[in-house]
Amino acid sequence: MIPSWLVDCSDALDPAKMIRPLFAIFVLIGAAWVSHERPAAAAELRVGARERLLVVAPHPDDETLGAGGLVQRVLERGGAVRVVLVTAGDGYVEAVVHDTGQPKPRPAQYIAYGERRLREARAAMRKLGTDKVRLQLLGFPDGGLTPLLNADWQRTHPERSRTTGASDSPYREAIDPNVAYDGADLRRELLRILREAQPTIVALPHPLDKHPDHRATGIFTLLAIDEWIGHHATPRIAAPELLAYLVHWPDWPPGWNAVTPVPEISRATLELPQDFPALKSHFMALVLTDEETATKRAALGAYQSQQEEMASLLAAFVRRTETFVRLTSTDVGEVGHLIGAANRTRKDVRRPKGHGSPVP
Repeated sequence: MIPSWLVDCSDALDPAKMIRPLFAIFVLIGAAWVSHERPAAAAELRVGARERLLVVAPHPDDETLGAGGLVQRVLERGGAVRVVLVTAGDGYVEAVVHDTGQPKPRPAQYIAYGERRLREARAAMRKLGTDKVRLQLLGFPDGGLTPLLNADWQRTHPERSRTTGASDSPYREAIDPNVAYDGADLRRELLRILREAQPTIVALPHPLDKHPDHRATGIFTLLAIDEWIGHHATPRIAAPELLAYLVHWPDWPPGWNAVTPVPEISRATLELPQDFPALKSHFMALVLTDEETATKRAALGAYQSQQEEMASLLAAFVRRTETFVRLTSTDVGEVGHLIGAANRTRKDVRRPKGHGSPVP
């Protein structure tokens, strides 16, 4: 299911072979390559019984924004849910300045902010599934996932967080606080989770998301899945269903920048942006019940630190549907062919951010 360009990048025995293609892929997915055609209408996503869902989120709250309804549906159908936070969301400089009242917060204050967001994540998961959602933290650097795809791939050259000053997780609840901030270890940690969880569905950030942490997380997740499935595994592991969610795109979703949250948005569906790249992907919409919508709203309400900074953005994701892109080998492979023009047309979202560090 994973295309050849990812297979070629996944040689764990030779990091030098990975750095160049990984960097090219990362640059590519930041490019403003778009179709002028409206995205295809989303088909209804149906959840089977006893699914095993793994949600990979760059920052606390992304899991609820992108897949809070899906989490509820899987649990309602007798399935199991595990949520993995790649970072603690401790790199949102403006929010920590606002929270502390200090123009240059200390590393300990950024860590305290991350701990606050982790407490909020635990509360949000209780809203979504009482005690049925397993929440895990990797604790990699917020706002620093991109370098792990190239310069900081090897453990000998770990990344150092620009806010906490750490080169490994400062959080005791991290799965392994001693893991260095390098790309090989991040992929290895995700691979370990995949082997343990054996998911039938993986919800991950879309590799074309405009936020660097989101698209880097998407790439790392695909690399880990490629390694997990393995083209020479015995017995061969069945590929999980890959559902990519989008959080960051220019001027999207409607209502994200309203002065105050717009209540009537919750009665509308969540449509992909009109200029979202129309690859040969399957656009899937999970239709939420009124109860699921209300529970998602309550879960996002648990993220008080983010409500203080961007309540309208969070509210804009509380709708009658959650929309995903079902990734296939063809889809991801076609993205790989677009590497050439990336540097010429890069365009990232520029808006206040609470899920991680502001977009550069």
